[in-house]
Amino acid sequence: MNVSQAKSQVDVDLVSINTIRTLAIDAVQQANSGHPGAPMGLAPVVYSLWQHYLRYDPTDPTWPNRDRFVLSAGHASMLLYATLHLTGVRAVNAKGDVTNDLAVSMEEIKRFRQIDSRTPGHPESHLTTGVETTTGPLGQGAGNSVGMAIASKWLGENYNRPGFDIFNFNVYAVCGDGDLMEGVACEAASLAGHLKLANLCWIYDNNRVTLDGPAEWSFSEDVATRFAGYGWNVTRVTDANDLEMLARGYENFLNTKDRPTLIIVDSHIG
Repeated sequence: MNVSQAKSQVDVDLVSINTIRTLAIDAVQQANSGHPGAPMGLAPVVYSLWQHYLRYDPTDPTWPNRDRFVLSAGHASMLLYATLHLTGVRAVNAKGDVTNDLAVSMEEIKRFRQIDSRTPGHPESHLTTGVETTTGPLGQGAGNSVGMAIASKWLGENYNRPGFDIFNFNVYAVCGDGDLMEGVACEAASLAGHLKLANLCWIYDNNRVTLDGPAEWSFSEDVATRFAGYGWNVTRVTDANDLEMLARGYENFLNTKDRPTLIIVDSHIG
């Protein structure tokens, strides 16, 4: 890749990331409610994952061996809706057939948090194709992601054959400090470490802010040490806007074959 091509790719990356951000903040402004900060801070993190590492087919959103993406920090729902819109994920109808309609159209983004829209304030799997599990209560998505990772392993053990893997999907979950405070997330993380679920990656949005002030007012533990104690592989990305550092974090996960991975991402909300 020459200098011109490299610059062009950087421009595409930046435009894509900023489009996720602007869709999110415009939708929140239109609804006059919602959470714009997390989508703005995490846009590079999710863009890098969906663009380069997540295995999925937007024209076949129910492909059984797709990687699962769980937004446990469900208040950041516009981050997921903007990504589903830009990736062109197709909607699945009540019969389970893939349609030519977008799972999240621009009209649905304009109807964010409105009655009967496909874009409620927290993602709901029965409403929106591409939402793998309903999230909202903190820690719930984290627990669900462990169940999905166990399911992938179980399916692989029962249906894979030598040289022919039918099921080997990975599971990625985005968590905030509120998720990691919950008992359900702690228990799920402990179980994942015990089972050595190497197909599981949690991405911790370490923005050091809660709804009512600095996170240190209510959450001061050493998260990295806690997860190391659970038996996880722990790595850190010190700048959520650094795509090369994010890539190294995801590669670290993919190259770890004996335990789950926690990627601690230092970000700035908004």
